[in-house]
Formats: sequence, structure tokens, C-alpha cells
Amino acid sequence: MDELEAKILQIVQETCQHPRGSIARQKGLNQIILLIQKTGKLLRGVGIPDAEEALQETWWYFCRNLCEATTTKEPYNPEKSSVITWINSYLTYRLQDKRISFYEQKNNFDLLSQENDQQIDPANLIPAPTEPRPILNEIQEWLKTNYSKLKRIHIRDHPDINCYVLISRRLPPETSWLDLSVEFGIPVATLSNFYQRQCFPRLLNFGKSQAYFDSEGYFDI
Repeated sequence: MDELEAKILQIVQETCQHPRGSIARQKGLNQIILLIQKTGKLLRGVGIPDAEEALQETWWYFCRNLCEATTTKEPYNPEKSSVITWINSYLTYRLQDKRISFYEQKNNFDLLSQENDQQIDPANLIPAPTEPRPILNEIQEWLKTNYSKLKRIHIRDHPDINCYVLISRRLPPETSWLDLSVEFGIPVATLSNFYQRQCFPRLLNFGKSQAYFDSEGYFDI
């Protein structure tokens, strides 16, 4: 075990002594994530479709199961492996899932092409668009109008991380959760969970009022 991995293990032990959901626990988790990235030993998934999504799912798993078993049978066990080996093992499966899903979709498309005995242009499968509504502009206008209200809804002790900021940053071209995590110093799981519980429902309600979404939350335009 090298010096950096030893430091990570020490911080893991210290972090897990703090109550779940506490600011101290969150800070510790974020520090560990940054150190793991610094080692350069984290799998990168180069060339794998949706590798970024697989990594985000992995950090969510990491935060949920490092100290307590929340979504698995047992939490991280330092006697079995290093933290990096443990997280890379999970990330490997997530990357495999993304690769399999991609090729399953590709194979289905290839079969469809063969059945029609001709090469299908993917663009031909997309219905001709009607005159588009300026949805993004309308959402941005809604954000400006509700700036004060949305800014008051923030992560505890982090007024700078509020619904106005997160909704704005997740609009196209969206900023990844990992980049936001590094920027704000908050774990991906904390940011994502706050967004899903507090921010997205407000955006969804506005979208429904403008007929952007159906009752399930899908675009309906």
C-alpha cells in the first residue's frame, strides 16, 4: 500500500465515525473521492458509451455503502481490499452494463436494417419535427422570475448550492454531476439527491403547467 492509499484508508476510518448525513461525513466522502481521482488508478472506461453515467452511479454506490451497507449486503471491508480496488470492482460491472446495453441496441438496429434489406438512415426514424417551441428560453425566463424563491431552497449550510444554481447548471449543455461535485466540494450523491427531492419537482411542475411534460414527467410536445 502506497502513501496515498494509506492516507485514503485513514480518512475512510475517520469519516465513518461521523453520523450518516452529517456535514463532517459529507466532507470526508468528498475528500476521499478527490484523493481516489488523484491516484490515477480509477478505471476510465475510454470508448465505452455512457461511461460518465457509469461513474456517477459508482460514486452514488460508494457514498451509500462505504460505511454502512445501504444498497448491498455488506459495506466496504478494508481487510478484503483497498478502497480503490473495491470501487473499481463495482465500476467494472457498471461499465460492462453500459457496453452490453449499447451493443444490444446496436444489434436490434442492425436486425431491423437486415429485415428491410437496405441500409436505414437513423435520421429517417425520427419524425419530421413541427415548429419547435422555445422551451429552453421559457425555462430560463421562469428561472429569472423565480430567482429569489429558488435561491432560498439550498443544501443545509451551503446557500450557494441552491435550486436556481443546480437547475441552471443542469440545463443543456448540462454540467455533469461529477464536475459539479468537484466544483462545490460536495459528493455526487448529495447533489443529485437534493436536486431530485427539491429542485426537479419544481421544474417539473412548471413544465406541466406549460404542457412540456405529461403526468409521468416525460416531454409531451
